[in-house]
Amino acid sequence: MRLPLSGVIPARAALSAVFVLVLLAAGCGSGSAPDGAGEASGDPDRIVAHVASYDLAVGEQRFMVGLVTQENELIGGGEVDLKFAYLGTREQEVTGKVVAESKAAFLPIPSGAGSPDPALPDSPSLLPTASGTGVYAAQASFDKAGYWGVVVEADVQGEKWTGRSTFEVSETHLFPWIGEDAPRSENLTVTSTDVPPTAIDSRAREGKQVPDPQLHGTTVAASIASGKPALVVVSTPTYCVSRFCGPITDMVQGLSESYADRANFVHIEVWRDFEDQQINQAAAEWMLRGDTAVEPWVFLVDGDGKIAGRWDNVATQGEIEPALQALKPS
Repeated sequence: MRLPLSGVIPARAALSAVFVLVLLAAGCGSGSAPDGAGEASGDPDRIVAHVASYDLAVGEQRFMVGLVTQENELIGGGEVDLKFAYLGTREQEVTGKVVAESKAAFLPIPSGAGSPDPALPDSPSLLPTASGTGVYAAQASFDKAGYWGVVVEADVQGEKWTGRSTFEVSETHLFPWIGEDAPRSENLTVTSTDVPPTAIDSRAREGKQVPDPQLHGTTVAASIASGKPALVVVSTPTYCVSRFCGPITDMVQGLSESYADRANFVHIEVWRDFEDQQINQAAAEWMLRGDTAVEPWVFLVDGDGKIAGRWDNVATQGEIEPALQALKPS
């Protein structure tokens, strides 16, 4: 759905407080779920769990959770066990019991542009900063809106560590979802005039040219009109507070070199003017709803202009490439 906005969009006064760019700020946040949120064994004080999914709703979707220790050391590698419990609504709380279980695998994000994929342990372990970052992800299904709890169990260093968090599930998705019409965005490109280069890509600072011309050569609207699928990344590689945006944009650029015959590749920069907190209209159409703005995002738009794939916050080549391989070369 296109927002009724034109030109430059001023950021809301509260936008900086809700601009969910950091893993630790994603979702409902951390904290202990009510005691009734399922039985969990192990040490409940060793893991701090942060729900990293931006936009959870009734139905099946990818669920992500980031794990750190009380000392803020990242836990990564291998798989962890997730146990979900429904906790009710603001009006009516319930004593949560485990209603679903799943195994979640670690999704790694390299530490920077050009960094090789980090070598990961086969089981959950404490990861050094140089290894990058990442989250655990699983497919999860929620049958009702309201508040939910997740219990995470991980075998770390031969011990079972446990963490808990709560999160909210909405009736429907707030941001573009699979099967919906994609925004027909007239995003900025290398041919756009009367705009600073940084509005096209925030990396084009201090006289630098706009990088990755393959990602800035067409608009989403033009791609949809042509009937060719498009992979759209909405991010601000320079101003992103997390360590996800730059590597994810680089990953999409790498895919564009291999699959240009199957899809167009489009990068939409978030900020028209970072200093004045002005958001590009095209970016707002994808990642701003009311006073909630979240990024990065990667969307796959099919030849009919429908959302065919969606990856929020953390997107990896291993998840996206199979979707591109399934497309027919043009």
